[in-house]
Amino acid sequence: MILALIVYASVRPEWCTDVERCTAAHADIPYIYHACTASALCAVLLHEIACLCLACRAANSAMRIINSIRETLLPSVFLCVSFLVLFFENIVFVIGTSPWHAHSMRVGDRKLDGEPVYTVIYVEWLVNVPILLILAGKYALSRPTAEIARPLLVTNAYIILAWTAHFIPSSAGRMATVAACFAMYAWSSYDMIRWVTRFHSDHPDAKLFGRPFLSISLIVIFGIYGMVYLCRQYGALSTSTEKMCFMVMDTSSKLLASMAFAGLRSSQYHNMLLRMAVNTNTVFQRQLREEEPLMDW
Repeated sequence: MILALIVYASVRPEWCTDVERCTAAHADIPYIYHACTASALCAVLLHEIACLCLACRAANSAMRIINSIRETLLPSVFLCVSFLVLFFENIVFVIGTSPWHAHSMRVGDRKLDGEPVYTVIYVEWLVNVPILLILAGKYALSRPTAEIARPLLVTNAYIILAWTAHFIPSSAGRMATVAACFAMYAWSSYDMIRWVTRFHSDHPDAKLFGRPFLSISLIVIFGIYGMVYLCRQYGALSTSTEKMCFMVMDTSSKLLASMAFAGLRSSQYHNMLLRMAVNTNTVFQRQLREEEPLMDW
């Protein structure tokens, strides 16, 4: 937050509503796909909330006995928050005829100056990307908070710098800022790869497409974000195409996290039932010793 305020005070971007070209460019961009996305996100959000409420109700009596049940519900809470934030972002595009949520690009290029930069997208990232990293690191791979903190802070820092690059008229300064963003992405990705390798060292029998899958997918998705961003910075993509790509990837990454944790929850409940059966049934315990040890998904 402090970095964002310092950067904003330094670049002092113009609001899109104050620039005629920016307002006209925003008016030419269709919003129908945001309406469709918002409708789909509303359905997914209601599904997540319903599942969370039913799970809380079912687990309420067991929470006093099994403390770990509460932990299994927290990812669903984070997913609900993530879908809610993304839903409101798309609603902003649907109901906002005025581009009050955007700033005007100023990079010293006649073709790009005055194009809208949708600040609301970057604000959504500052909220949802940390949630995705927490889900991938803490809840999927059981990494300690100390391991998650650095890539989380580094990722938010390069999101802010990526937004800032739209308002740097100096070509050298803009290139240096973009290069710093990609260097920080590489640093953050390296830390996320270390989550996976450390998890595998603790659980050598774990499958690659199990718990580590979300972390690996996020590294790839964030890299695609970077490619789209870079193409837009140098005029290879239009504002409309960039926004469409970001919308698709924003939605896909949250749906991917939701599907990953649906499988993870199923695996956790299955293993919890097996452990309870082992603790209460000696015959079953003897049979289970002859099988492979319990492994989470």
